[in-house]
Amino acid sequence: MTTRNRRERDREKMRRRILDAARQLFVREGVDNVSLRRIASRIEYSPAALYRYFRNKKEILSALREEGFARFVERQKRARERFPDPLERLRAGAHEYIGFALAEPDHYHLMFSTSCGQVDLDGEWAASSLRSFNMFRDLVVECAATGRFGAVEPDALVFALWGQLHGLVHLVATGQMAALGNGADLDSLLDRIIGFGLRPGQDIQQFKREV
Repeated sequence: MTTRNRRERDREKMRRRILDAARQLFVREGVDNVSLRRIASRIEYSPAALYRYFRNKKEILSALREEGFARFVERQKRARERFPDPLERLRAGAHEYIGFALAEPDHYHLMFSTSCGQVDLDGEWAASSLRSFNMFRDLVVECAATGRFGAVEPDALVFALWGQLHGLVHLVATGQMAALGNGADLDSLLDRIIGFGLRPGQDIQQFKREV
């Protein structure tokens, strides 16, 4: 191994230590309550030395958010590659959304509980989050083109489905669904709920008429 390669390896190892320490502190104590000095203390490092790796706390948080979305995108891609039908891909993506939140709660928390003003939303720090949204939007538009959801404006459908799913994930991740589900099999219940969210547009119109 050359001296340059060794330096790059050591730099990446230290960068990883900073990110891991910051992620744990941000989740447990809240982003606003964590300083660069606190992060440095966690890894027994000089606060001034952190600036060799990150310009400020906002950049650290942006890097963690981008990292989370990159992992999320890869998980979504693997789930959707299994199904040619767009509605089945949407259903699979919904299950993976929940699975990601349960498997990587710290990343999920920083991805979706961080306000847009706390992070950089340009360039490399926003690449994976934009890719994630565009993947979801393109899939929903493809599903809408089948006529499944009736005459609905695509962007309204995108945010309606995302809002429903995100609320469901919150109930699952906080344990509220398990606590109040009367002993129901969680996987089966989730599948039925997702199916309800993807019900045909004509069913929605019928429901409105009956009400």
